[in-house]
Order: sequence, then structure tokens, then C-alpha cells
Amino acid sequence: MTTLVPSLVTASLPPLDRQVLELIAEGHRDPEVAARLGLGTVTRVRSRLDQIARHFGLEAAVRPQLVHHGYACGAVPPPPVLHPLLLDADAFGLVRTLAAGKTLTAYARQRGTASHQATYLLEKTSARLGATTRPSLIRHAWQRQILGPRPFAADLAALHAQRPRPPETGRWLIVPLLSGYRLAAPATRHSPTRHLDIADREGYAPLWITQPTQPGRPYRVSWGRRTAAAQPRHGFAAEPVQGLRSA
Repeated sequence: MTTLVPSLVTASLPPLDRQVLELIAEGHRDPEVAARLGLGTVTRVRSRLDQIARHFGLEAAVRPQLVHHGYACGAVPPPPVLHPLLLDADAFGLVRTLAAGKTLTAYARQRGTASHQATYLLEKTSARLGATTRPSLIRHAWQRQILGPRPFAADLAALHAQRPRPPETGRWLIVPLLSGYRLAAPATRHSPTRHLDIADREGYAPLWITQPTQPGRPYRVSWGRRTAAAQPRHGFAAEPVQGLRSA
């Protein structure tokens, strides 16, 4: 699933259908969508979603897939981009599975895990991204550059394709380099240190390391652009990257 939506051209939706899909992507439930848009009943909301799926040429109105497809083909304006977020391999695979229109059961079967484990992973990933529904999980994934056309999303896909489920899942480090950054997996008893070097490209925010305030405390790897209002002496001007180990 390196390419989720191949060969798409710019598409358009009727204004009402676009509004329905935007509200679904924002995490609104069917009764809220119906009330906001004056559709009367949730049945009319679902009918609109079926119509959108037919417009996209999809077999069924699977909402996470509709949201991802709408962004990818330009039918719905993508959400504002925030700082990239690095997910571990299992969570990244889950997001991409839902974006491709697959079910949580299909993900669990593919990974060889129990249904309750997949459900727990969905809850944990949704909480980390701040999503309240599965469609809104796709929206937040686009915001955090986990999905979409951004170079960071492409690099994550390449990393995932190299080895979809590394044994040290969740322990990837982001290490800044002079010419870009490195995604590195620490060595374990069963595998050596592995890494993917990513060259500096237009659109990347520069990475910075904040020195620990006390000896023995972890370094903080962060990214962002300096502004005239904030010029710290240690050269750091960004919100911290959440969920990363010390580098």
C-alpha cells in the first residue's frame, strides 16, 4: 500500500456533498451533520456519502477512505499542515489500512493479532493524534504529514515498505544531520542498528537539539523555524516532537 490512491486527477464535488465530507472529516456525527446542513435526517447524510462514493468510483462508502480520497484528488481542501509526527510501524500501518478502505478486522487478520489488540491500537493512535472518529483520524494524519503528498509522508511510506514491522516497533529515533535528518532504529539482540537518511528538501522544517538542563537527562529533538520574535541562544525555536526517545 505504498500508493493508496494511484493516478488521481483533480475532481470536484457539488457544494453540499463537499460540506458533508468536510464535516465528517472533522469528526462530526451524522445527526450533527444533518442539523448543520439542514438535511433533516441521518438517512439523507448517508445517502450523500453513498453518492460521493459513486462519484469517486469506489465500491462502498467507507468513510475514512472517502476522506482520504477526497483530499488526494482535490475534491476537498486538505487540512492545514502541522509539524510532522512519527508513528511506530503498527500505528502507521493501521492508519494506512483505514485510509485504503479496509476494516479493523482486516488489519488484525493481516497483522496476526486479536481484534481487541487492534481496537486498543486504534484508540491509542486516535488519542495521540487527537481524533475522535475514524474519518477524523485520516484528517489528523494528513495534518501531521503521516498521509498525503508531503515529502515526510513519502519518507515514512518508504521506511514502512523497507520493513513493515520491525521487531523494535515504537523505538525509532529522529536524529538531525547537517544535510537533513535520519530515522534510526536502535540495535537489538536480533538485529543491528538500521537507519534511513533523508536529505534536506524544500518544505522541511529544520531540526534542533535542546541540551538537557541536568546531567543525565535526555536530549530533546525538535523542529521548527526561527522567527524574529524568538531567537533562543541554543538555536531552538519549535514545539517538541511528541513521543520520541532521546537521541
